[in-house]
Amino acid sequence: MTAVASTPTALLDTQQLSLLMQYTIEAYKIFQKFAENLPNPMSAAMFKDFAVDERLDRDLLEAKISSVGSRVRTALGADLQFQEVLEGDLSYRESAEFLIARERTMQRRLEELSRNAADADHNLLIFFIAVKRSHIVELERELALIRNDPEWWRREDAETRIVHGSAGR
Repeated sequence: MTAVASTPTALLDTQQLSLLMQYTIEAYKIFQKFAENLPNPMSAAMFKDFAVDERLDRDLLEAKISSVGSRVRTALGADLQFQEVLEGDLSYRESAEFLIARERTMQRRLEELSRNAADADHNLLIFFIAVKRSHIVELERELALIRNDPEWWRREDAETRIVHGSAGR
């Protein structure tokens, strides 16, 4: 008896596309808010780049949705902690940890989807997974800097502190 390798054939459905779109829109909003509000120019630039990534992801999702003729609905604002981050109710450490956990969760969901994805969806999912992975790496760097200096995201002298360290050490 020979085993036949099964090829992935499941196209992304409307529910999956809706989840991806909702996540992308929420991520864009939160990254854009950090980009606009953080005094640290290095961290603000990172979040601005993240927002650009999410805008590109949204554009790709919209193209995918159009190509399959689906209509996608999103319900935003259901996540209370998401609202706390947007309103600034979490510490910088808590915000960074939340964002890392959120990106990791989405990366795992994308990896699960990619295991059974049709060839037509595979490249899109690979692209999204790589975006999440890059965000996680940069957020982990930010978290390490915050652990070293709890006010890291408030530092307007970020480049100087990276090069020369803090005066008190």
